[in-house]
Amino acid sequence: MITAELWTPPAGMLAPVAREWRTFYSHILDTYGMTPVQYRALYLAQLGRCYICQKARGKHPDDPKGSGPRRLGVDHNHVLGSQIRAVRGLLCTTGDHSCNRIIGWLDYAALNRAVAYVEEMPAQAVLSLLADGASDATIQGSAY
Repeated sequence: MITAELWTPPAGMLAPVAREWRTFYSHILDTYGMTPVQYRALYLAQLGRCYICQKARGKHPDDPKGSGPRRLGVDHNHVLGSQIRAVRGLLCTTGDHSCNRIIGWLDYAALNRAVAYVEEMPAQAVLSLLADGASDATIQGSAY
């Protein structure tokens, strides 16, 4: 439970907004051992945006009106478990196409392949081989 020693709502914060933050802060404290001060520091360090897409904005922890669609979620390494040393940063969490969901679907090797795929455009090398008259034996497996 978040006590006044751990977090005091900013001056002028609406009571329902303060309740929402208190509930959220209690959750991240119980789950990761993360304090409100630590969450706020990550939020400020990331300029209030999802670390990966840097487009999705989260609710500012100091906004007295609680403006914005939703908070940024605390992302953590599941292998390390639910503890503060497992926290990687704050990510957008809204919908099936959120950064938190996307990285949850892919392991480290797959994420690296995705970066290489976008940067290197492997289809172009295959199409070039085809245009040069390469045989199926030469083409097969050449994308990797």
